[in-house]
Amino acid sequence: MNTAFVADSTLGLSPSEAQARGIHLVLAQIILDGWDYHDYLEITPEQIIQALRRGGKLTTSHTSPAEFQRTYEMLLQKYDRVVSVHASSKLSGFVSTARMVAQQFGQRVQVLDSLSVNAGLGYVLEEAQRKLAEGVSWEHLEEAIAPLRARVQSLVLPQTLEYLWRGGRISGLQFFIGSFLKLLPILEFQDGLVKPVARVRSFHQGLEQLAQRFRQAFPAGARVTLAHAENPAALNQLESLIRAEGVLLEDNRPAGAAVTVHAGPGAVALFAVPPYRPGLP
Repeated sequence: MNTAFVADSTLGLSPSEAQARGIHLVLAQIILDGWDYHDYLEITPEQIIQALRRGGKLTTSHTSPAEFQRTYEMLLQKYDRVVSVHASSKLSGFVSTARMVAQQFGQRVQVLDSLSVNAGLGYVLEEAQRKLAEGVSWEHLEEAIAPLRARVQSLVLPQTLEYLWRGGRISGLQFFIGSFLKLLPILEFQDGLVKPVARVRSFHQGLEQLAQRFRQAFPAGARVTLAHAENPAALNQLESLIRAEGVLLEDNRPAGAAVTVHAGPGAVALFAVPPYRPGLP
């Protein structure tokens, strides 16, 4: 059957980049100083970073039900069914909104929770594409993608504590103590939630810790995507630290609005999954 694939713009790709990969995007809402903008369409990643640096008040929100409905209706005129993969349901309303709208279309729309964002979301979507191509039944698709989804490693390193504090992720006291001691957290998505898994005394040390945690999780190699919020120099350093036999660096891309707004300009992220081996689950 002919299947369309939908993701939200936390994927970290522009609509045209996503379209080139066979993915239809629904756009997150960016709220800047009380005004709503469509991600990518009305505000660019660069403009988001500029607004944060000048002290603008930014938050993100999921796509509206009406936009999901328009997207599904349009696609179902051309496709038999739709797979819609979205940012972690434990951090955003994308999944719950998509599932509410999908009920109108019976079994023709299936919504999957990536339990991640950015390339972590992308790897789950790719797995759904692969499983359907291999002949997995529609009814068992979520079960089929679960093993890979559980193996996705999603790590984020902020360059400063300021934006975690601004966004309410840490308290004023934590911000003061962390800044005084020059501590930075390494953040990891665990079962869809973001948790600090280590603290380091410098951004460079943080990059080394990201690489170490990656190697511990994937000693035999992995497929990797790196992302950054306007920090290409740190991205290059991290790439050098993880290069090894069996490591396939597939892409680097913007961190996307969700990561950038909460972790701030300068943040870097690493997303990894086991190497693809045909014939293995």
